[in-house]
Amino acid sequence: MEKGACIVRKRHELIHEMELLFRSVFRQLRQEINSVYDSELSTNEFMVLRMLTESGPQKSTDISKHLKVSASHITAVTDLLLSKGYVERKRSATDRRIVEIVLTEEGYYIFKEIEEKKQAYFFERFNDFTDEEIQIINTLFRKINGS
Repeated sequence: MEKGACIVRKRHELIHEMELLFRSVFRQLRQEINSVYDSELSTNEFMVLRMLTESGPQKSTDISKHLKVSASHITAVTDLLLSKGYVERKRSATDRRIVEIVLTEEGYYIFKEIEEKKQAYFFERFNDFTDEEIQIINTLFRKINGS
């Protein structure tokens, strides 16, 4: 077999292994994170609460653009959050035609509680990694992400 063909085959094998590992690791992390949320919130609900906590009241369209999901998906997620008492829909103080999603006090506290659990989970999960190893992982993910 030609040297060039061996190199290409080896690269294909490495990329295939990486694909399998990505799937396995992300599946495992997703399952573990879902257990941290303890069926109180979905990942999408948590992300909406995070955005409202960090940025204040938002229009549904702004949330959907930021999270890169459809407007109808955000409507469904905010309806669930509304039914749990974590958000409210209110008319904008500056333009009464605009309806904003507003975090309630209860929504703020549930976000903070789950955020603390999530941080504790990640600290424990990556306890055996050095800061340098975590920095390498971050660098590689940024490279994969194209940034």
